[in-house]
Amino acid sequence: MTKLIDDPIFLTKKLIGFRSITPDDGGSLEFIASFVEQLGFQTRLFSTKGVKNLFARWSPKSGFKRTLAFNGHVDVVPPGKESLWNSDPFSGDIKDARIFGRGSVDMKSAIAAFLVALKEIIVEEDVNCSFVLLITSDEEGNAEYGTKELLKWLVKNDEVINECIVGEPTSSKLVGDTIKIGRRGSLSGFILCKGKQGHIAYPEKAVNPVEDLIDFLSKLKSLKLDDGSKFFEPSSLNISTIDTNNKALNVIPENSYANFNVRFNDQHSCSSLTKKIDSLASKHNEESNATLEIKYKCSGESFLTEPGQLSDLLTTSIKETAGVDCKLSTGGGTSDARFIRDYCPVVEFGLVGDTMHQINENTKVDDIVMLKQIYKNFLKNYNKKV
Repeated sequence: MTKLIDDPIFLTKKLIGFRSITPDDGGSLEFIASFVEQLGFQTRLFSTKGVKNLFARWSPKSGFKRTLAFNGHVDVVPPGKESLWNSDPFSGDIKDARIFGRGSVDMKSAIAAFLVALKEIIVEEDVNCSFVLLITSDEEGNAEYGTKELLKWLVKNDEVINECIVGEPTSSKLVGDTIKIGRRGSLSGFILCKGKQGHIAYPEKAVNPVEDLIDFLSKLKSLKLDDGSKFFEPSSLNISTIDTNNKALNVIPENSYANFNVRFNDQHSCSSLTKKIDSLASKHNEESNATLEIKYKCSGESFLTEPGQLSDLLTTSIKETAGVDCKLSTGGGTSDARFIRDYCPVVEFGLVGDTMHQINENTKVDDIVMLKQIYKNFLKNYNKKV
């Protein structure tokens, strides 16, 4: 049986020790399940396509009216060349009041902080709400068989959650200075431009897909998407790759390729953007001898949890605990909150994310303690509001 741990720093170190490179949980989910079972949680571990997920629920014996969920992930990105680290990336080495290791920021520390906060609330308070954990090992990877599957399981088994906090690192400079109440959507495009191969000394006998693609990309970059909205910055479209796979200097290639990504606000959807870009491509094809084909991948739609009781309760708890005035943000990349938003109101809150995914990823140990205290105060305030 896993020993109950009272110190969020020690628990973070323990979690970092699991070599959970996405989508492998490295045994960490069994450890967490054993930990919370001692608090009275009912747990369910299950696997889909090799991805492990953990659902756990704690409920008071007297019954409950509302359920608060916490969503997080134990999987981490690969550490890269481990010889470049100052210590083993899975050791959780503590030096100069900072803890080092892959996942120290993103986001094993938040899981540790929330687990210890839960333990203290359950032991110390007269709790009249229910708590749910949705922990996955597939957030840093394809995110197809992680939180998505947890939510499917939740619906299939008539499990209800009313609000959710995702423990992603959202803070900017101080713990508590920023929470996420929404995220931009993400649409990727993969362009194939078909031309006609030929000798580069006789361009009139060929159709150059490289030059044609560059011309289209210029038009694509010139698209005016929007000026932003009440809670979102303007949408952005950026080119990520241009290639031909052509190693011959004297040959005009048959094909050229490019990829792009649109990070979009609540004025668009993947569907509306696809139509806009396809229209531009169709017009280009009518005027050119080369032919453009575009395939798309929608990683997530934009979403917003309107400021209200959930965000108010969290910002109040942050102010009471850390004395920090919290900013509501929709910036940054995507997270699993994009899936949860279809089930209940969701906000994201965690540590300062300045070293996540970097060599020597690390965070202040005092920040983890502060995060635990904020989570605990939030849980206490949530319990009072039920």
